[in-house]
Amino acid sequence: MEKILARVIQIVFHPLLISTAAVFILFKTNLYFAYIPEHIREIITFSTLLTTGIIPLIFIIFIGSIQQRSKANFPGITIIYLFTAVSYYLEYYLISKMPLAGFFKAGFLAGTLVLVSLSLISLRWNISSHLAGVGALAGVTVALMLRLGVFNPFFLAAVLLAGGLTGFSRLALEKNNPAQVLAGFVLGFGILFSVFSYI
Repeated sequence: MEKILARVIQIVFHPLLISTAAVFILFKTNLYFAYIPEHIREIITFSTLLTTGIIPLIFIIFIGSIQQRSKANFPGITIIYLFTAVSYYLEYYLISKMPLAGFFKAGFLAGTLVLVSLSLISLRWNISSHLAGVGALAGVTVALMLRLGVFNPFFLAAVLLAGGLTGFSRLALEKNNPAQVLAGFVLGFGILFSVFSYI
């Protein structure tokens, strides 16, 4: 039962879904983004899902099939991180063409930095990308609350709970050890909090 729960949590808080979930949640808060027209919100949400979710997923499936057929040992996870970083940069480029605040550009550029960092670290160590994604969401949440002077304890608790559940799932499935889980969260939180504290 524990393994099944861990697998469900791992899917719900998968890194490929974090950015789309973050954009959707931020639009629903109607704080900083209330002035953005509905059709622009839909375009941003869909393009985020496409470039940071669907396209990387297709690439992951492609790399997985290559690894199964090939006996050669190559750093597939590093290639996946770098490709996803390019996808994030593509979304940054697309967002740059829209008449929006720098928030979104900063978000996808920061996501690109997280992914490049993960790709470099993964050459030597199995850092948790799942926790990096949730940590990034937590970093944005805390930075925005501080900048806007709006403290939402329920939302903050929900994000931290998501981090705790995701960490549990990675440990229960023996995909990462505690140090890799903590390092992933700190990496994602540190980069996103730093970027959103100074934009």
